Amino acid sequence: MKLACLLLFVLLATSVSAQTSVSLWPYYIQVTAEDPKPGTYHFAVPLWVMDKARPDLADLRLFDSANREVPYGIRIRREIDEKREIPVRLFNSGLAGPTTSEVSVDLGESPGEHNEIEIETRGTNFRRQVVIEGSDSGSEWRTLNNNAVIFSFASQNAVAESQRVTYPTSRYRYLRVKVSRDQVTDTETPTVTNIKVMMTVREQGWRETWDVPVPSYQLLRNQGAHASAWILDFGARVPCDRLILDVRDESFSRPFQVESIDDDQNPQLLATGDLTRHAGDQPQPLVIDFNEEKNVRRLRLQITDYSNPTLDIDAIGASAPARELVFELKDPSAAPMRLFYGNASVTAPHYDFEKELPARLTKQPMLSGVTVELPNREYKPEPLPLTERVPWLIYLVLAASSIALAFVLFSLARTATRLKPQPDL
Repeated sequence: MKLACLLLFVLLATSVSAQTSVSLWPYYIQVTAEDPKPGTYHFAVPLWVMDKARPDLADLRLFDSANREVPYGIRIRREIDEKREIPVRLFNSGLAGPTTSEVSVDLGESPGEHNEIEIETRGTNFRRQVVIEGSDSGSEWRTLNNNAVIFSFASQNAVAESQRVTYPTSRYRYLRVKVSRDQVTDTETPTVTNIKVMMTVREQGWRETWDVPVPSYQLLRNQGAHASAWILDFGARVPCDRLILDVRDESFSRPFQVESIDDDQNPQLLATGDLTRHAGDQPQPLVIDFNEEKNVRRLRLQITDYSNPTLDIDAIGASAPARELVFELKDPSAAPMRLFYGNASVTAPHYDFEKELPARLTKQPMLSGVTVELPNREYKPEPLPLTERVPWLIYLVLAASSIALAFVLFSLARTATRLKPQPDL
């Protein structure tokens, strides 16, 4: 019995070898800066890293020259244009002087961040100065923007106007808006009729674009019509949400579809539409945007030609929002860095640095360079579980357990036989 328990314990135990921290990853790239100095740096994660790393990049680890782990944050640099309106209550509307009107705005408890206000006033053909102030109490005010302008001009059934004013992102509960009359066109102090407060986020994207070899096309039929298909191989499994085609033909209009074919038995449709160019148009690359971003290696581009000749495609590009890795270099002597990757079993790091990243990016980080992929000579694969290294051991354990169980049952049976009362004669 003791032998069976011991063998079972050995079977369930995991042998963990003592490894240095950087020995867990099979690949790395070197991260360099031309003139290392303390500050925040960034770079776009290369395609060859994304091919071997986890899709969420949670297995990436950054180490300095002394093998100390360096916290980092990753941003997916999609173009952002978002707006959230905050419910408000207007109060204390009145005059702040002979030429200025004012109104206070209550955004309620815990309004969150806000950075834009839309001011509606009466009248047309004006250019009016605006002052925006903020307060937590409604009694002590701080200036957020004292040099803003709203305007409205009408001419020949066309109107040009701007009612929005931006200010630094704030969390004030109260805002005070002051609007001064246009000294040229206004005959009386303007009246504020409505206020909207918003949190607006506009961020320019950063895209990674790479060339894709143009393969020979295949002729086939699509619902009975002649069609051409190109099998595109990126050479790595990477995020992609766009194709860019350089087509030599001057005039055409053809239906197309793009499919992911990493699983030949289960192709996934990523985009459909029409490729169109009119005679006389300035030749421009044709952009195909996918319905959603996809981690993919092989795509099939199919164009229905009907009775037309196959389009002459000179070049194909693929694109996706860059994965921007941001880190802080505190000690220049710790450069260069090494970014390790390729171990899908490690847990995500969950750095505090990443959670605080928006506040840290008050100015553009410095750009750092990266090298090609390098093999990690210190890499030591994690040992296989004992059941895989010694597969016969499980049968030995089962046999020993069966023998032990049989012995126990036999002992119980003998004991029960001895204790069974004998019949009276």
